[in-house]
Amino acid sequence: MGFFPRLPRVGLKLRDRPLSAEIALADGFFSRLRGLMFAAPPPPGRGMLIVPCNGIHALGMRGRFEAVFLSKDFRVLRIVSPIRPWLGVSVCPGAHAVLEWSVGEAARFGVCEGMRLQWSRSREEGARPLDTEAAA
Repeated sequence: MGFFPRLPRVGLKLRDRPLSAEIALADGFFSRLRGLMFAAPPPPGRGMLIVPCNGIHALGMRGRFEAVFLSKDFRVLRIVSPIRPWLGVSVCPGAHAVLEWSVGEAARFGVCEGMRLQWSRSREEGARPLDTEAAA
């Protein structure tokens, strides 16, 4: 069984360089509500983009993870790592989305606060800035 097989995938780029990561998109009420609850922590190279979202919790999480809070234009506002299972809570005022993935992925991909990510709904489409009105 795959990593959240019912959710659509997105492609991410940083400085026009594709990131080799499988990212599930949670942009509906129930997919955002569930997030990564009760799932194993995402393995390296996998994660979940939750849109819209400006705060997360680790209730029901089975392992540590990293959160990258993004503005409406997908600029990295804050990186929180690690977030502990069951106890962790993190909020970022002004955030529009959060990317949850394995601890250390931001460093591995070179993602830092202030950088701008691009994404597309399909990895094959080539990343472009998000139409944030459609995702809201």
